[in-house]
Amino acid sequence: MNFVELQVTLSFCIVFLLRMLGIFAVLPILSKYGLYLNNGNKFLIGLSIGIYGVTQIIFQIPFGMLSDRFGRKEVIIFGLFIFFIGSLIAISTSSIWTLIIGRAIQGSGAISGVSMALLSDLIRKENRIKSISIIGASFAISFLISIVSGPIIAENFGFFSIFWISAILSIFSILIVLFFIPSSEKKILKNQKKDIFQHKIQYIFNKIFVRFYLGVFSLHFLLTMNFLILPYEFECSGLLLHYHWIVYLTTIIISFFILFFIVFYFKFHFFLKNVIEICIFFIFLSFLFFLLSNHNLICLIFSLQVFFIAFNILEIFFPSYLSQEISINHYKGSIMSVYSTSQFLGIAFGGILNGWLYTFLSTKDIFLFEIFIVFIWFIFSFFCKK
Repeated sequence: MNFVELQVTLSFCIVFLLRMLGIFAVLPILSKYGLYLNNGNKFLIGLSIGIYGVTQIIFQIPFGMLSDRFGRKEVIIFGLFIFFIGSLIAISTSSIWTLIIGRAIQGSGAISGVSMALLSDLIRKENRIKSISIIGASFAISFLISIVSGPIIAENFGFFSIFWISAILSIFSILIVLFFIPSSEKKILKNQKKDIFQHKIQYIFNKIFVRFYLGVFSLHFLLTMNFLILPYEFECSGLLLHYHWIVYLTTIIISFFILFFIVFYFKFHFFLKNVIEICIFFIFLSFLFFLLSNHNLICLIFSLQVFFIAFNILEIFFPSYLSQEISINHYKGSIMSVYSTSQFLGIAFGGILNGWLYTFLSTKDIFLFEIFIVFIWFIFSFFCKK
């Protein structure tokens, strides 16, 4: 990569990192602190987590259309400002409903697809896989920092301090986009013929790409469901909330070492179908261990370790290989937007469905449900192999 491409890639890494910190930091603590808010209950806590993904889904395509007309960089800045407003609303509340509104407004700044489209415009074809891989790594790092720092920040500075930090980081992100990411000079084609549009839809939703869409949906669906019940499971095992970050930090660092070994050993040429199926199998094992843990702390930590290993591998491999599979360059932005939408669909459904299930099911029942989801994912992925 040349200097400009490296600058663009690292700038996007920082923007995604700062933005995701505010999103993920609440995951390990909201299931506990949300109950202390006015009208707080398990379902509304799940809704407050999942509503972010719902509004992301609703606004991904409109933001993409706006970026075609007004420019990608301008729309990204607008989306980050909306995220800032949502953070301020979430701060000024003692009610779960106002928190839900704030999270919904945060999510309506749906810039993921537009960001990937701008990245695709600014990075040469031969360097896009490297760039997307680096950004995928920044996403995983942001998750690591978030779930470790969330409980620490909440314990020492209060639950709403996380939203103050989110608001401040969104301003930093706007400044980075303004001064370090150039505007795209590519023109957007308008008035495409109907047959071209139909071909585009058929291409975007062919079974190879659908396999990736379903994969990232399932991955984040299971992640969100897990973090609504894991704090409760750890507390039942005798681990106090202010020690949870130690478990998260240790398991994720170990999973990163294993990830780096795999990437170095196989050099990204390992046949993808094996990576996906192997990781799904390990996710299946992790939920099976969760189910059988019976509040045993060692078993819970081991289960979480297995899950994070598989999660981080897929989090890096999915966008890298998806980009590699795209043979029609001017569809890349649309495909990455659908991929981002699938990701947030998983977050939304994971939070909302688990919040609803948790009102009348035990954690063991939810783990059984997650095992069923993993099984369906494996079957679908197997039949969609290239």
